[in-house]
Amino acid sequence: MKILKLLSLLFTFILLLLVGTACHQPNEPIRIAISAWAGVEPAELAAQLGYYEKYGVDVEMVRFSAYSDSIDALREGKTQAGMHTLDDAMRYYANGADVRVVLLTDYSYGGDGLVAQAGYQALSDLKGARIGVEVGTVGHLSLLTILQKSELNIKDITIVSIPAWEIQQAMLDGSIDAGVTWEPYLTSTAEMVGGKVLITSREYPETIITSMVFDAHTLEERPDDVQKVVAAYFDAVDYIAQNPQDAYERMGAAEGISADEFALHAEGIQYLDLGANGELFGKNGDGRIYSTAAGIADFLYDQNVLNRKINVHSLLEPTFVNNLLK
Repeated sequence: MKILKLLSLLFTFILLLLVGTACHQPNEPIRIAISAWAGVEPAELAAQLGYYEKYGVDVEMVRFSAYSDSIDALREGKTQAGMHTLDDAMRYYANGADVRVVLLTDYSYGGDGLVAQAGYQALSDLKGARIGVEVGTVGHLSLLTILQKSELNIKDITIVSIPAWEIQQAMLDGSIDAGVTWEPYLTSTAEMVGGKVLITSREYPETIITSMVFDAHTLEERPDDVQKVVAAYFDAVDYIAQNPQDAYERMGAAEGISADEFALHAEGIQYLDLGANGELFGKNGDGRIYSTAAGIADFLYDQNVLNRKINVHSLLEPTFVNNLLK
């Protein structure tokens, strides 16, 4: 009897141990999709500096060479978050992806633009040109905005759908006359083909805004972890301001370029720190990002890029930024 009693107690202890272990299984890491763009690299920097660990959240950065692949990763549930432009978030949100923008990373200020072959001196010269652009991404928004500024319309050109990082080779091959891309490809392509950058996002600022986007399910199931990710991200932005050289070396290495090259790319953007995010979102959903986003959404809908009108207040989620400002 004593043996049976001991065995029963031992069995109960093991069962309780197993149940307790199961109840305390650590969460899967939050996987964040990222591709080369100076404005989003603070997310990578936070990982390198151990800021996610400092806050107690497990994060895995998943890097893609093609930006569009990083979008697919979030849309298909392969990652829980992605570093994507606001207009791209609008696009897949309009297509049914249940996502939320939790913070704004930067806006392009010269980092995006249109490069043309030799002989094209002005935007008006592009009539009849073959223009390469990664259709359905931020480059598409750039092109539509550029055409609007040039008084040309979509019927005046021929769009050639090419991933942004292949624009350079297509220019060298002569298969396109111009291309919409971003740094590091923008300036180097102009030099390689003996052409010219006809326009950059300095002429249409606060149009290309990049963001951190989470799937809504993760926000609902793991709000504390999302809050930690957001806090770590802004710590990394502060680190850039305080230690730019080291930050540029680290972020440049992630992209396979030197610190000096990265610094040049960073000149084409404006990083948005916690204070800037607080100002943009506002405390009661009344910050200027809402009117800016609504304008972009209406523009994209009018250009048939969005298949339906969207409520930007449902897409933008200021809670995690505002929690840090309390």
